[in-house]
Amino acid sequence: MNKYNLKKKGFSTLFVVIILGSLALALSLSLSTSSVWSIKSSINSKNLNQAKSLVNACAEVALETIRENNSYVGTVSLVIDGNTCTYTVSNTGGNTRSILVSGSIRDVFRKLSISTSSFNPLVIYSWIES
Repeated sequence: MNKYNLKKKGFSTLFVVIILGSLALALSLSLSTSSVWSIKSSINSKNLNQAKSLVNACAEVALETIRENNSYVGTVSLVIDGNTCTYTVSNTGGNTRSILVSGSIRDVFRKLSISTSSFNPLVIYSWIES
């Protein structure tokens, strides 16, 4: 073998090592990125469920308030498990009330609109989440 063939084999081996290393790096980056997105999605889902639970709990407090005091109208801010939600009860005429509830967990904001049609028993004819 001459020097030229040895250099050519060395270059070929180096080229294969570089290609395989690049492929391994690309695969590692792809898996890492996928894992980060999966974790972020999981956290967002958790925050969404917690925000929904917060708003539902706040709505239950609002419904109990108007059940106990049929003439109640106004706005209240509550702290539930360290998170704040707000509800507003409006008289829409007669025995009907409109309740608007809002709350957020971290960067997830939830709203709820409830309409009632009577007090005894308390009848909910609309419950719309947004």
